[in-house]
Amino acid sequence: MMDDFSQYFPVNEQGKECLRGIYFNNPSNKAKKIYYYPLWGAEYKVSYPYSIDRNYMNSFLVMYIQDGELSVKFPNDETRIAKKGSVVILDCKERNRYFTSTNCHFTFFHFNGNQAQFLYDYITSDGSNIFTANKDIENNIYEIFEVFRSQIISDREETYSDLIYKFLINLSNTSSVVQIDKSTLHQTPKLVEDALHYIDDHFDEKLTTADICRYLGVSSSLLAKDFRTYTNNSIHQYIISVRVIHSQRLLTTQPDMSVAEIAATCGFNDTSHLTKIFKSEIGMTPSKFKKMCF
Repeated sequence: MMDDFSQYFPVNEQGKECLRGIYFNNPSNKAKKIYYYPLWGAEYKVSYPYSIDRNYMNSFLVMYIQDGELSVKFPNDETRIAKKGSVVILDCKERNRYFTSTNCHFTFFHFNGNQAQFLYDYITSDGSNIFTANKDIENNIYEIFEVFRSQIISDREETYSDLIYKFLINLSNTSSVVQIDKSTLHQTPKLVEDALHYIDDHFDEKLTTADICRYLGVSSSLLAKDFRTYTNNSIHQYIISVRVIHSQRLLTTQPDMSVAEIAATCGFNDTSHLTKIFKSEIGMTPSKFKKMCF
């Protein structure tokens, strides 16, 4: 289940235009215990009177300023300006206040992880929360958003963790990036990748494990065993995850679509089926989620 952040989301954000996203990730229990993982992200273009004042959220926030300026006000009431090419990293468990007096174009993502607090404290130990992005940092953010954009890929949780870790290490101003030893990560076999692609292409249909096995020409026991080994999910749970992610996207990007239409578009039996699954996975109803402003 995704943590319920709804009470912390800003309401009626004025001066905001969403250019890309909003992209969501629902981390597994395993990811929450051992990985770094994103929660959601997007690309915004904002103008006056855009302003955010958030008291608490259990996450960390990264913003990459692509153009313009963003003013960030810290708990001691000091205001600093993040200009084009800057990266801002904030601990959302502290009060966050940021705004623009003119215009600003930025990409952002919220993330967390078992060791996230330790690295955040190290990165900001000299009191700095705003950094000049070099090419490595820009590439890190681009790669994270490419995974976000593609939504469903094999080994996505390991990939997310790898990319966020590299980004944080780059941000710490060390001379070289600590490389992840990928020899310990799962290398997904073609059978599982084919199953993942088939689910991604057919999640909006009445899809069963038998359908997937018939398409791949394998037994259900073999596919189920390999699938869980290499994705940390059952086939059924993965299908649910794909449907929920797509429903989240539609709820936040298609305001004219009803919950019933979204349920039908994303492969749920009906509105009540979507509501039951969505509440179980996300911790709130689709209607409540739809009213939130990210």
